[in-house]
Amino acid sequence: MQSEEIMEDNSTSGSASTEQNSETVIPIDYDKPAEIETRKRHSKLYGAALKGDWHKAEIIFEKHENDDTAKLSKEGDTALHIAAAAGRPYFVEKLVRKMKKEDLAIKNNAGNTAFFLAAASENVAIVKAMIAENEDLIKIKGDNDMLPLVMAAITGNKEMIEYLYEATAEELLDDFNCIELLVSLINHGLYDIASDLVERHPKKAIARDKSQLTALHHLAKMPVQMPVHRFFFDCDLIKVGTRLLIKLCNCVINRCCSALRRGRMTDINTLSLRDRIKEREHRWTDQISLGHRFCKAIVEVLCEVAGEETPPSAFALIRHLWEQVILLDDSEISEIIRKPWPLMFEAAKRGNEKFLDIIWETYPDMMFEVDENHYTIFHFAVMYRHYHVFSFIYNIGPLKDLIVRKTDAKGNNILHLAAKLPPLDRSIIVSGAPVEQMRLEVFWFKKVKKMLCPVDAEAPNDDGKTASALFTEEHEELRKKAEKWTKGIANACIVAATLIATVAFTAGLTVPGGIKEETGTPNFVQRASFIIFAISDTAALLFSSFSIVCFISLFFYPYEERDLERGVAFVSRPIAMLYMGFFLDLHVGLYSLLYSVDLMMLGFCANMFIVFKDGKLWIPILITAMSAFASIIIWRQAAVAFRKRLR
Repeated sequence: MQSEEIMEDNSTSGSASTEQNSETVIPIDYDKPAEIETRKRHSKLYGAALKGDWHKAEIIFEKHENDDTAKLSKEGDTALHIAAAAGRPYFVEKLVRKMKKEDLAIKNNAGNTAFFLAAASENVAIVKAMIAENEDLIKIKGDNDMLPLVMAAITGNKEMIEYLYEATAEELLDDFNCIELLVSLINHGLYDIASDLVERHPKKAIARDKSQLTALHHLAKMPVQMPVHRFFFDCDLIKVGTRLLIKLCNCVINRCCSALRRGRMTDINTLSLRDRIKEREHRWTDQISLGHRFCKAIVEVLCEVAGEETPPSAFALIRHLWEQVILLDDSEISEIIRKPWPLMFEAAKRGNEKFLDIIWETYPDMMFEVDENHYTIFHFAVMYRHYHVFSFIYNIGPLKDLIVRKTDAKGNNILHLAAKLPPLDRSIIVSGAPVEQMRLEVFWFKKVKKMLCPVDAEAPNDDGKTASALFTEEHEELRKKAEKWTKGIANACIVAATLIATVAFTAGLTVPGGIKEETGTPNFVQRASFIIFAISDTAALLFSSFSIVCFISLFFYPYEERDLERGVAFVSRPIAMLYMGFFLDLHVGLYSLLYSVDLMMLGFCANMFIVFKDGKLWIPILITAMSAFASIIIWRQAAVAFRKRLR
């Protein structure tokens, strides 16, 4: 018997209702006892189908054979519609064996068969049970003239999509269903199936959906990977190393297997969907050298740990689509790229540099496209802080001078755009410590300024503001936050460091075990535990004192843009950026403080060995183990907290 849980129907067109039984049945005349009895019976049958209670439904069917096709709800759903939408495979399997083949094709008021509703669920067993009784169900379209396959693609269940994709004949995919299927696959990240569809229907590369968007428009909005500088703060080195070792071993194994596959020629059209996808991957990887495989493995591991991996099949799909687009005339290519909105600019806004790179390889003129504000792709890269897209400008030579000199309707050049704060939807890339935010903003401004000649760099806009003046005005609040944040951290750490220094100093004056009255020498000066105590206590005092000096120095910085500018050499070296200026003192101070805590704990443990020197040795051993465990937790929590602050 199936679970009593009720699955909601996600179909937007005529699915089985999950309201109260009294609200879902067809209104009848209460003056007729026969209709009242029918209503009660249908209510019971509705509940049984919804819960998957075949025993209760079977009793009703034995007495009333026609109830298997009866309309049980206002939407015209039969028991099969309800059970299929609710995901009750056992109930469906039993019911379809009792029904006639043509009865399985009954539609509800919205024009949907039970099979159509089942395609929107996540239970492939229901679909298989119904196809076994009537293979024509896969051809019957539902609401909005949509095939069951397309309905499954909209919900995004990969197992269901793969099964229906194999079962649906190619001739059934008309223009509307084919483009809707392609778009749905892209939106759910099923790029491998989408690539297979484009390969079989190449003309759909230029087709438009009901929103007049092509598949390339949807791919231009594809999410990109985590920025590299974010990864360095969040990565777990043990986790990265383990995954990388496994990947590299797999590369060597796959390389050895490639030689065996080269001699095998297979007709890809005779294979199943999953086999076709694997065969394409094998043919592509067979052409890659071992060195390239190692590099690819490293990139894949970094992307996996970052949490936002863009699969290679996505870029393969972009290439397949673009190969069909460039076969058109220039006017048709422009029509696809620019309407209903310019997909190149959307890709630039999202930092989708791989998308742009694929298009520029065969159509470099797209680099110089401008919008109504005379903004190029590189202007958008500066506004949205996408360094990798912006870096393309260095590869186009003197032509970049024509780009950077362009101004918008308000007289702003590309340096004015760099002087402004990024849009709110891009603020996540500079979230975290305000000092680091300010440093990244200074980096962008200085990097763009190097591309302009001095005259253009100091040119005012229509409001009479130069880019430097605009930068100072836009970032004044962020500069104040940077100063406040740094001084707040320094204040808190000075208090902690002072307490540790006081404890270490006091412990150093109080000699454990006492001293000899005649000489003043400590009684246990020869013991190893006493030596460890003396060294660790002194080191704790020195480290805590040094951290106090580092944190006090943070109060003397002027916190101006020129000071934040120091050390900003290149964004691909984010770690080096941190060990300059403010972050040098901040890092050294924090690490010195943590070291002093560890050394204070070490001195305490050594003191316990002196106290319990004459017996019960398990007590200091237990205390040492507890201290070691606490030290590990402290360092781990400090690392996590610090990474969150600097993200």
